[in-house]
Amino acid sequence: MNDFPGRRVALGTARKVRPATAIAVGAPAVTLLALLVQAPADTQHDDARHEPTTHALTSADLFCPASDRGPIRIASASTSADPGSLTQRKPGGTRTPLALAVGGTRTVSSPDGLLLHAEGGLAPGLVGARLGEPRPAARECTAPGGVRWFVGAGSGASHLSTLTLANPDGGPAVADITIWSTDGQLQDIQSRGLTISGGKVSTLSLESLAPDAHELAVRVVVSRGRLAASMRDEFGKVGEALRADALPAGASPSREQVVPGLTRKASSRVLTLVNPGTSEAQVTLGIAGARSTFAPSGVGQIRVPAGKVVVTDLTKALEKVTGSEDTSLVVRSTVPVAAGVRAVVAGDLVHHPAIQLRTGLLSSVVPDVGTPTLVLTAGDTTGKVTVRWDGGRETTLEINAGTTLAVAAPRHAHLVTVDADVPVASVVRTQTKDGAALLPLRAVATELLVPAVRPAWPPR
Repeated sequence: MNDFPGRRVALGTARKVRPATAIAVGAPAVTLLALLVQAPADTQHDDARHEPTTHALTSADLFCPASDRGPIRIASASTSADPGSLTQRKPGGTRTPLALAVGGTRTVSSPDGLLLHAEGGLAPGLVGARLGEPRPAARECTAPGGVRWFVGAGSGASHLSTLTLANPDGGPAVADITIWSTDGQLQDIQSRGLTISGGKVSTLSLESLAPDAHELAVRVVVSRGRLAASMRDEFGKVGEALRADALPAGASPSREQVVPGLTRKASSRVLTLVNPGTSEAQVTLGIAGARSTFAPSGVGQIRVPAGKVVVTDLTKALEKVTGSEDTSLVVRSTVPVAAGVRAVVAGDLVHHPAIQLRTGLLSSVVPDVGTPTLVLTAGDTTGKVTVRWDGGRETTLEINAGTTLAVAAPRHAHLVTVDADVPVASVVRTQTKDGAALLPLRAVATELLVPAVRPAWPPR
């Protein structure tokens, strides 16, 4: 008897299932099973550690600021067999070839700012500076960097600093500027998101950002693209002509800072300290001389409140100890601070930046006015340094921990390279009866560090 009229089912035979029906039924089941065995989304991430990779440096850029004082000296500290290539261009202009041999030097006469671009064997160790005479002057050509600190700037009638930002690339670059004063960090300033177009140079007076602030510390952070930053400082008494000098970028805040190459004589020496942190700093000073580091007499512990700049006159305290030997100032602090010394030598303004202790290759051009001297100060380790001058002159010397070593430059030397086995801070300093100038030795970059980039998970 048929219980379902109108339907006939053959007993003992299987019903056919269409492929589309199988997919429609099976796919959700497979998906559900996969979701059940899969880890929660918020726990899915790549636990593997991906180290950055290094590649040989094949290109480099320098910016030499504009000035009507003296020519630009360019040098190559490279030892590559590749001759490489070098081009120059004025801001906004087109590139033109510039001849420079690997390991050689040359002089360029141009009052305009120059953007230099090296390829191949000339990329590692490209250095330069604008030099002046008869009064010594030296303003280094700067490479693009992510963060730069300038300690000892000002924005008053008797102390005025000018910041220059140069973009060597084709696209726009963006900088954020933070300023500290003796009253604390300046909040109400229009210094965030300063955009510099590709191939352009922007000059900014600090007076426009922080009027009537005599003692300042400035941090430049590049948040997009690349920028070369440099500072020019003018200082003097109200009603008198201002003295001018480059204010080189100094070391980032740390618990120990070294200010190398103090001049033998100076009519004024002022130490500027900035504490960008949230805890008060207690700072002690030392003098690294030829035999040891010792405390200067008459200078006690310096208190630097959180977020403020403190200025200390060291003229009398350093007068005797610097007159008899080459010395450097060592700054030790309970929390990270940045430091710089502003000096007046024979009526000439001289800025001494704090220099980071480094090992490896360091280099600078050498001024050819006055009596150039290489001054090196070691950290807490004794070791050897090999000093090479252009022309093949080379010497290896031992430097004791916590001491300062001075090496007179050979006649007609234009380039110096130091290969240090132990951390040192060093400058080339020159002095005449009309004043003094110095150039920091910067690290010679031979490799480019490339970070390992992985997609973020889970996607946002």
